[in-house]
Amino acid sequence: MEERDQFAALDDLLPEQTDAPVPCQFRTGKAGTGKTFGMVKKCAEEPNWGALCATSGVAAVNLGSVTLNSRLKYFNTESLRDSLLSGALARIIHQSLAAYSWLVIDEGSMLSAQQLDYLHRGVEAANRYSDRRDRPLGICLVGDFAQLPPVNEPWAFEANCWPQFAAATTRLTHVWRQDGGPFLEALNLVREGNGKGAVDILDRAGIEWHTARHTDYDGTTIVPVNSLVSTHNDVALDRVPGPRFSVHSRRWGQQRSEWGENRRTHEWGIPQRAEFKLGAYVMILTNDTPEFSYVNGDCGHILGHSDWAFDIELVRNGKTVSVPKLVRAVTAERPDSYVHDGQRFDDDVWRDRPFVSRKGKFVTGQIEYWPIRLAYASTVHKSQGLTLDRAQIDIRHTFFQSPAMMYVALSRCRTLEGLRLVGQRDKFIQQVKCDERTRPWL
Repeated sequence: MEERDQFAALDDLLPEQTDAPVPCQFRTGKAGTGKTFGMVKKCAEEPNWGALCATSGVAAVNLGSVTLNSRLKYFNTESLRDSLLSGALARIIHQSLAAYSWLVIDEGSMLSAQQLDYLHRGVEAANRYSDRRDRPLGICLVGDFAQLPPVNEPWAFEANCWPQFAAATTRLTHVWRQDGGPFLEALNLVREGNGKGAVDILDRAGIEWHTARHTDYDGTTIVPVNSLVSTHNDVALDRVPGPRFSVHSRRWGQQRSEWGENRRTHEWGIPQRAEFKLGAYVMILTNDTPEFSYVNGDCGHILGHSDWAFDIELVRNGKTVSVPKLVRAVTAERPDSYVHDGQRFDDDVWRDRPFVSRKGKFVTGQIEYWPIRLAYASTVHKSQGLTLDRAQIDIRHTFFQSPAMMYVALSRCRTLEGLRLVGQRDKFIQQVKCDERTRPWL
């Protein structure tokens, strides 16, 4: 299915009646074509259209949504399989997604074949034994196979159910992040694994090949691992004149896993505490809807702050925007009773819980936080889906030898003028790689 309108209504993709137990669609396109933005906009305009979630905690926090495993209550491929076999997955899908038409999965390239098959079967079971056969729940996968892959597992397009997604594919073709010209031409060649062709275009466009990374770079330096991000941000903040100040997140009740600490990396999805200075270079991690005076990934400098907002001057257009705190909630259906630590409680316990009337659910926990972070450094994975005004990339690191990593990093930047490359031409050509299995999706 070819693109007709970048942000056109998607309802025609969901048939009024269908013989297929699970309607499927795949929404794809190059970096910067608005895959995620379009879905966020659609779900904001029609809250019951899609249940928006993401395959990674970083993407979920950036979306202001939840992870797929958090929504469907599984931990890994094995636990998802067990949930399917026990019938729990179908029950969870039926209970938690009854109000929606689509289960929308962002960063779908990171979903493995096995998990997609298990999810498909779980949705099929939920549809078959529910009262919505005339309007079954569908799966909408959003992503780009030329970007982040699944971790040590087969690609989603190797799933048994994939032909149903392939038959209902929408390809977005207009790149909004870059304005065309030689930079976009070079990015397209990097996407294909053609480093030599990309270097020739960059040379003609006047790119400089630097020999060292600037530690005082007033932009975002993309680095391979989280430990380097923390060190770089801390050193860069030291150079900003004036005293540091701290802001804290506030939490109560049940919390989503993507908000907390990753047990493997010891990194927080939403930090409990963050330090800034006036004049510090920061990234905004939310959209200003419906005005969109700032968007997820916008960078700028802190001009002032108060108990209710940060004033940030955007690099993109020089305008000052006010970014308030965000509040996210965990909600649950009101049960007749529930069991905690072996003790059963009747529904009187729910009388003290806040009630969200629009969704008809009870709030079981909340987090209040500032959707900004220091932007002097970011990993490739954390920059996924973001748009950066200025980016410094040290292409010499072996991390960038992995397929698609160079494309993901380079395509974050809006303009060639905002890009600073550290390394030499030969190294660039050597690092640019494409996973041959993804070529049909380029």
